[in-house]
Amino acid sequence: MSKLTSFTFITLNGFFKGENEDTSWHPHGGEAAKFANEASGADNILLFGRKTYEMMANFWPGPMAAELFPVVAENMNNSQKLVCSNTLEKADWQNTTILKGDAIEQLKQWKQNSGKKITVLGSGSLLTQLSDAGLIDQYTIMLDPFALGKGSSIFEGLRNKLELKLVSSRVFEQDGIVLLDYVRK
Repeated sequence: MSKLTSFTFITLNGFFKGENEDTSWHPHGGEAAKFANEASGADNILLFGRKTYEMMANFWPGPMAAELFPVVAENMNNSQKLVCSNTLEKADWQNTTILKGDAIEQLKQWKQNSGKKITVLGSGSLLTQLSDAGLIDQYTIMLDPFALGKGSSIFEGLRNKLELKLVSSRVFEQDGIVLLDYVRK
């Protein structure tokens, strides 16, 4: 059975995005960039909700991504991708499969049948649904040294209590970022 993991960068006050879907506060250089190069090279299936998928698909295949983040862009573009959406009609970003219908049941099947780790990137609503269903095996949270007045909480709308155990941490001192890995208790 495959592991289903998540990767989310958040502010000190727990927002994964600010007003109007803003994530510009997340630093994209220094030690965090080195980590992104390493992590994006893992042979994972990437999993998105529709909004995050559309944002990613509009950036990573383009020339700006290739210029600014060449390693991550290549890895993102070559990775197998799943997007959970009942409204998305087509997915032009290479190696993308649209999952329509019951995302929970479909992802249970993917976990059962795939030999690769599946990683949710951002995708707050999907992350919350998968957390409530008990499907996420590990949460990787990148805590950025920023606070926002308004935004969307990483677990906004969570219905069930989520108890986690810290299994590792890493400090990017240069960037002031802390990387935290949790599993369910």
